[in-house]
Amino acid sequence: MAEETAQTTGTEETTNEQQQEQPQKFQAITSQEDFDKAIQTRIARERAKYSDYDQLKADAAELATIRDSQKTEAQKLQDERDQAKQEAATERSARLRAEVAADKGVPAALLSGSTQEELEASAAALIAFRGEQQNDSSRLHVENEGNQSKRAAADWLRDAVN
Repeated sequence: MAEETAQTTGTEETTNEQQQEQPQKFQAITSQEDFDKAIQTRIARERAKYSDYDQLKADAAELATIRDSQKTEAQKLQDERDQAKQEAATERSARLRAEVAADKGVPAALLSGSTQEELEASAAALIAFRGEQQNDSSRLHVENEGNQSKRAAADWLRDAVN
């Protein structure tokens, strides 16, 4: 009898596994209430994924505090010096960009490069591009004036015939 019980238990476990493996049939949502339930269960699953986010954030802040407290005074001074160098380099680059832009008469935002030579080359390219556009627009202006005089001549002839 014990063997028979063991065999039925094994069969029941297999049946439960098969039921879990079989996909559930699709059921169309037919009412707003069903839709709301489906949405709420989906939101609950997503919130469960990130339920420990606040704890992880607090742990990360605590770890950062511990690491900062373990730094030596020399390491802290080194970090401050590196940050000051970074800020000085950024300020120097912005000042150089503004100087080149003012000297060449181009917008500083359109300049690219990090050295003075690169910025000046970029400004020269912008000036050349702007010059080409101005030449093109003046040529179009002259062509439009020529077309207007031809139209005026055609209007005079049309007026004389009528």
